[in-house]
Amino acid sequence: MKKSLLISILIVSLTQFVFGQNPFISNYTIADGLPSNRCHCILKDKSGFIWVGTDVGIVRFDGAGFTRFTVKDGLSYNATIRMKEDMEGRIWFLNNDGSVNYFFKNQIYNENNAPFLAEIKSNFYYHDFYQDNDSSIYLFTGNAEVSVVKGTKYIDFTSSNQPGTVLFSISKASNNNLLYWEHNRIVEKNSTDNIAAIYPLDLTVSKAIAQADGFSYVCDLEGNIHLFRNAKMVVRNYIKTNSKSINDIIVKDNFIWVSTFDNGLFCFENDSLILHQPLEKIQNLVADDQNNIWTSSSTYGIFKISTDIIKYKTLGTDNFDNKGIRGIAPSNQDYLWLTNGETIYSFKKDDIGNRKLTLQGKILDNLFHLRNNTLLASGTNTPLHIIEDVFVDEAARTINYGKLRKTPQHCKAFLVDSLEETVYFYINNNLLMLDLVNDFNVTPYPYEKWGRIKNIFFNHRNRVVVNANITRIIHPERVYRDSIYDQLSYKRIASNTNINNNFEVLLIEDKDKDALILKSDKHVFSLLENTDEQIDLKIRDMLYYKNTLFLFSVKTIYFISNPLAITNGKETKINHLNIEFNNINDVHCQNDILYVASDDGLTLIPFDACVNEVPFPTQPYFSQVQIDDEPFDFINKKVVYKNKDRLNIEFSSLNFSSTPSNYAYMLEGVNNTWVTGTETQVAYLNLKPGNYTFKLKSRKNLEAYSEVIELPILIEPTFFQLLITKIFIVLFLLGLGFIVIRAYYRRQLINREKDYQLVTLENRALQSMMNPHFIFNSLGSIQKFLLQNKAEEAGTYLSNFARLIRQTMNSIKSNSVPLDDEVDRLRNYIKLEHSRLENRFDFHILVDERLEEDEYSIPSMIVQPFVENAIWHGISQLTEGGNITVRFNYINEESVEVIVEDNGIGFERSKAFSKSKDHLNLASSLTNKRIQLIGEKYRVKTQLNYEELFPGKTNPGAKITLLLPIVE
Repeated sequence: MKKSLLISILIVSLTQFVFGQNPFISNYTIADGLPSNRCHCILKDKSGFIWVGTDVGIVRFDGAGFTRFTVKDGLSYNATIRMKEDMEGRIWFLNNDGSVNYFFKNQIYNENNAPFLAEIKSNFYYHDFYQDNDSSIYLFTGNAEVSVVKGTKYIDFTSSNQPGTVLFSISKASNNNLLYWEHNRIVEKNSTDNIAAIYPLDLTVSKAIAQADGFSYVCDLEGNIHLFRNAKMVVRNYIKTNSKSINDIIVKDNFIWVSTFDNGLFCFENDSLILHQPLEKIQNLVADDQNNIWTSSSTYGIFKISTDIIKYKTLGTDNFDNKGIRGIAPSNQDYLWLTNGETIYSFKKDDIGNRKLTLQGKILDNLFHLRNNTLLASGTNTPLHIIEDVFVDEAARTINYGKLRKTPQHCKAFLVDSLEETVYFYINNNLLMLDLVNDFNVTPYPYEKWGRIKNIFFNHRNRVVVNANITRIIHPERVYRDSIYDQLSYKRIASNTNINNNFEVLLIEDKDKDALILKSDKHVFSLLENTDEQIDLKIRDMLYYKNTLFLFSVKTIYFISNPLAITNGKETKINHLNIEFNNINDVHCQNDILYVASDDGLTLIPFDACVNEVPFPTQPYFSQVQIDDEPFDFINKKVVYKNKDRLNIEFSSLNFSSTPSNYAYMLEGVNNTWVTGTETQVAYLNLKPGNYTFKLKSRKNLEAYSEVIELPILIEPTFFQLLITKIFIVLFLLGLGFIVIRAYYRRQLINREKDYQLVTLENRALQSMMNPHFIFNSLGSIQKFLLQNKAEEAGTYLSNFARLIRQTMNSIKSNSVPLDDEVDRLRNYIKLEHSRLENRFDFHILVDERLEEDEYSIPSMIVQPFVENAIWHGISQLTEGGNITVRFNYINEESVEVIVEDNGIGFERSKAFSKSKDHLNLASSLTNKRIQLIGEKYRVKTQLNYEELFPGKTNPGAKITLLLPIVE
């Protein structure tokens, strides 16, 4: 395992070393997320995705990440040899074991869910297929076996009538017949089994690639490519590749791209070779919508080749001793000086030759050619090299010089004044001057209060500016400060470039973000105020050329056309090149060419092409929708759900540049403002039912946004969220409220009626208790005592009678009476009747001990009528031995039981002796009615029972049981 891991690391390292030296070629390997570097085929689908068939599955690439599909996801076999998309949008996978799968609407189909695929499985893998206008698909193997399918049905199978035939392609002739391109002939068929014509070939075919315009490119074993129209050769040896294994040919923008297994990638304009890149073991080719050509390699993953590679020239590191270019400087003649850090090269008209000067062991970054042919060179931790009398010998193709001097001090960067008399450079707190006129002496500038120097440069007035904590300007006669520079105190001015004598541009380094300002003597303008958030890499340096300000970061070159427009109130717009470099070190413009020095080498870009380049927009898409964390299938491009809480939308974009995409989105119906950022998912919680539209757009750094894509969202209401349901609920609640209110007022009315009835019954009960008969009898008893001279008895009786009257009158003030007061009133009443009847009966009032533990109240004027009946209708007919017992029993916290017992003559006999039946019936009925109303009022069970105490005896007596509520 360790051995295989080491081999993988070595392959990745070698791949990056071999193919990482051209800014127009990008190589994707396992280091970038590919599951394997063994890639057999590549495809660009109609949506713009790049598909790669590897030996460990299929991957789909959108520029940001790889999505992998294997047998676990439904593939019949992991190794796919060829992929192709049909007219219906199905992506077909032709596998190495002869099986076939296709991908459609986010699902992989195999022999299980598409049984016809089992019928077309072959013993030898399919090389490719052709789809006819009627949607019939002709899948063919290398040994000329052809299976025909249409839709999801297996139609036919044919094979060649010539043993040993190798079939390379099937195409359509202008007469609508099919052309079968075999290794030594072309077979024309007007049906699957019927041969219309055979066209022998005088060459051995190694590849045949049909084009949509009716032309075909036919390759032979010597690497020659011949042009055919239908079955007729149009041009023999049209182009030549010197390859024995041509794999694919595509035409893009009138350029012919050819991939070979053994000789790399070729590009031809008509029949002229304009590009050859030695990419190893590459397979088929596809062109995307962003100006790129893609190819796969059976060893090195996949390659993306920008078609700008044929517009711009790059001199790779193989021209510079396998090192990148670190610095560029103009000469005083018609060539450039270049350095890779150790060697200095002269460059003229794309020609390097052997013109170079090597300074061993030095790291050189900065070059300056004086008019007297002295070349100055400096770098990291090196002295300033002074190379005198430098000249290029064109005949000998060498660089010669007279004398080499070095300063005793190290010099990282330096300035040369316009007269080329003095060189300025600095070390820590010291500004030094090199005299170019008198023996190259180095002396300190006569000023010591700089502080630690951060940078030096010439401003727009051609004055030396010393950037320290306090930035100062050197005048021939003095050192002074500038009010605008003072605003930049304690900040490093990383670079400056002068626009003219009135304006300069300063690059200000800050720990949070860099600032780019346009400065005059009195004004400052921010060039990045509206766009600085779009530049994601720090600016390294800049230059000004033909009204254009160029800025460069490690990977990208930005430019601002006419930066002075900001002084007239206009916004500046920053653009960038669609080229990604590997560590840009320096840039230079000369003769309308932008020279870019990077670790890739030297790249030459025409100035006009640079500033007029049209960017390729990104293409946003929705990658996944989840409802309550469960994936939702939105194949119909619409999301519909109900009764869910969380909606999660994930998105991305097709962007095949190294510049990441940023996004703007909104959910129309929730907000109407765009939310911007780099996040690729958003969640919404508890959305209300209704129609929404999720809108998305994307862009690369500094470019315009793409077209907006939309995802309709319908949140269906639940039953209880339906309008009709809400109306019904409202009506129901209104109706219920009406019923409740009506019932409330009706109950109030009933209660008031009951209260009125109770009051009426209480008054009538009082009348029954205080009836004239009772009062007359009581007064008669008092008179009797007086006539019998029993004044004391008369007084006692009168006192008890008066007390009873007072107690009775007090009881009518309330609906209830304390139990103790009721017992006392009953005792007083029974004593009066006991005295009137000359003590013919005894009486007992018994109260449950539990009722004596607390103050309980019962309805007033309830018990006395039953005691009165017991005396006058039960006991009064006895001459002696009468007995009355009244019991108050505790039932629970809500009820008390009252039992009135007598040993009188009973209910039946009392009717014969009663002189006032109406009064008896009235009292009983009033009491029954009152008990019923009291029970309903207090919502407590009430009861009234009549029974004989001693059934069957002469005097059966009576027992009356009352169940009364305990009143609060």
